[in-house]
Amino acid sequence: MAVFYSVNRSALGSRIHRAFTLVELLVVIAIIGVLVGLLLPAVQAAREAARRADCMNRMRQIMLGVHNYESANKRLPGYAGELAPLAVAGITTSARMDAHGVPWMVQIMPHMEQVQLATNLIRINDNFAGEALLNAADYKFVEQTVPQFNCPSRRDAIAYPLVAPFDTKFGSKGARTDYAISGGAALSTNVNDATIVLEQPGVWTLGSKIKLAAILDGMSNSLLLGEKAMNARRLQTGTCYGDRTPLIGFPEYYGSTNSYVRYIARGPEADAQESCKACHDFGSSHGAGWNAVLCDGSIRTISYQADMTILKNVASIAGGETKGFDD
Repeated sequence: MAVFYSVNRSALGSRIHRAFTLVELLVVIAIIGVLVGLLLPAVQAAREAARRADCMNRMRQIMLGVHNYESANKRLPGYAGELAPLAVAGITTSARMDAHGVPWMVQIMPHMEQVQLATNLIRINDNFAGEALLNAADYKFVEQTVPQFNCPSRRDAIAYPLVAPFDTKFGSKGARTDYAISGGAALSTNVNDATIVLEQPGVWTLGSKIKLAAILDGMSNSLLLGEKAMNARRLQTGTCYGDRTPLIGFPEYYGSTNSYVRYIARGPEADAQESCKACHDFGSSHGAGWNAVLCDGSIRTISYQADMTILKNVASIAGGETKGFDD
């Protein structure tokens, strides 16, 4: 006897699932790849914008430290007995060779909630001047970082390797700064020669610390400090000629000042793999330009293509120029 079963086709069809074909999967993956490719630059740009804003905020804190130092001492932080920067001609002021002070970064530390660190760095420089080696127990102070002195787009605020003669005196590592005080406007007469010639002095001058009254060109038209140029391949090695000196300084050594004093000479630029500008000029890891602080406390991002005449006007403090960034 034949038995017939009825089949509910709608129920059976509901249990049959159609899988994606390989072509469909490849199409979906390709679409996702295109969307990621379109989104990634926007995400990277947003992150860099945030880092650049963070950099400007750190510079603002440095600027407040500078102004608080001036209020307490009636002079801007600056010269502290250092030898003249290497390969800078035209500096005629005689240095006080008997001084063993700390650089401008340490001078403002007490006004940046870093009193204890500043006290120890000053003590070390006073007690171990010249070629005298400091106690190994003090290495930790040379290595101690101040986050405000490092640009987040460039590198972390950690201690980086020291090279000779700094490692012999201070140990294997030292904290650094990505910012430099303005030494003024200078001239480069030969692109193949690292030497520049000082034309007009800036906020940092050899032999003395200046008063605000010396800024004759106006506070809003005079550069106080900015990001310094560096070799991109040497950001963490400690071998960049404009970055060898730790925060503590080394006033008796030629070339020490090149790590934290910069000039408007050949034009600021973005960090290059190798660049002779890393000894003297301003620069940055930011693609949009370099951040600068004027003496009135204003902070701005300046294009790498900015007019050199205006840049030199702003770098000098008493050149008599009338045109600044806002003209």
